[in-house]
Amino acid sequence: MPRTRPSLLLILLLFILVFAGMSTLFHRKSEEYALGEAKKQALNALLVHRAIHAYVTQIQRPEIYRLKEEKKLYPEYFSPMVMSFTFISRSVKDQLNLQREKQGLEPIYFKLASLNPRNPINSADALESALLKRMNRDGLEEYQERVDIEGKPFLYLAVPIERSNAGCMKCHGDPKNAPAELVAMYGNVAGFHESANTIRAMISIRAPLSGVLANAHRMANILTLVTLLVLSGIYVLIVVFSMRLEAQQQRIKAQNIELSRLSITDALTGTLNRLGIQARMDELISAAQRFHHPLSVLLLDLDHFKNINDHYGHPVGDEVLTQFADVLCANVRGSDVVSRWGGEEFLIITPHLAQEKALQLAEKLRRAVAQTRFTHDIQITTSIGIAQYSPGTPVGELIERADRALYQAKENGRNRVVAET
Repeated sequence: MPRTRPSLLLILLLFILVFAGMSTLFHRKSEEYALGEAKKQALNALLVHRAIHAYVTQIQRPEIYRLKEEKKLYPEYFSPMVMSFTFISRSVKDQLNLQREKQGLEPIYFKLASLNPRNPINSADALESALLKRMNRDGLEEYQERVDIEGKPFLYLAVPIERSNAGCMKCHGDPKNAPAELVAMYGNVAGFHESANTIRAMISIRAPLSGVLANAHRMANILTLVTLLVLSGIYVLIVVFSMRLEAQQQRIKAQNIELSRLSITDALTGTLNRLGIQARMDELISAAQRFHHPLSVLLLDLDHFKNINDHYGHPVGDEVLTQFADVLCANVRGSDVVSRWGGEEFLIITPHLAQEKALQLAEKLRRAVAQTRFTHDIQITTSIGIAQYSPGTPVGELIERADRALYQAKENGRNRVVAET
């Protein structure tokens, strides 16, 4: 398993959490946006109503009263189409919804709800009745909630109209003081007998949410998709970069291992060089001392090797050294360690072999070399010196003892094995 996999899984989990959080945030904000847009529509309808109310009470009614005073209208004249701002406001709302439907927009529900309406169409339902009581009792100035009607979402907004004043009592107080045509049109019960300084009605508005919610959710989905693509792209880049980095690290590691191997390997023969054999010898001697098992070293030298270089040249001499190393490696045990000590000298470490067994191995190697036909049909022999490790003996002293034995083998005529005494 790649070493970066746990980190990549952790980053993936983090990105999933970030994506989930962003997606939730986008959809939550889209809901808030939709509610805000619906409230704007509701407030716009409310402002239109208040503008109509101001126009009727401040301009249109005074004008009617002026015409009555100037005898251009008879004193009992009353028409809801020009004098009732409730009637006028509802009519304007109906016309506005007709225009909205022509534009493909949902109508906005608008109602002047009252507990004592002249027109039954304005009768307050249970919720509106409860809200009117709270407005009069607790001073509630606004009520807002999201409601579902016939499976469609709406923002419901309710606000009170202004409290009644003395001017309102002419049409909503004692019916005896009201215009005769008003009484004749609506009777003398509904809409009368109210008290001044009370909230007699409230504006009930339901702004549709379906359209703005659909648009908001569409935008939230687009943002969610963009976020997914961005996070996915970043994660893919991280994965690719991590894989490349890990591959590069693996190559560097392999190169370092190879460099380490080459630093302790003789380039010509492929056996350990002096640096490599010294480190390996320290390990084997430490084990021999700790576990009390024998260990011997064999120091080998090719007899009259200089003659080969002088007669055949150094390239042939290198071939002979390589073949010589191959003969040694082919005839030692798997636990034995073969190395090139320098020039034509080779050193073999034989763990678990005392001097007597080491002599047998050395004789085997000597015979194998003598029986081998090297390149250019060259025959060559080897002299071998043997030394057995004694506990506490320094490595240098052990090699020196083997070297003395090798020197003795050469003095005794070469092509022979000598063990230190």
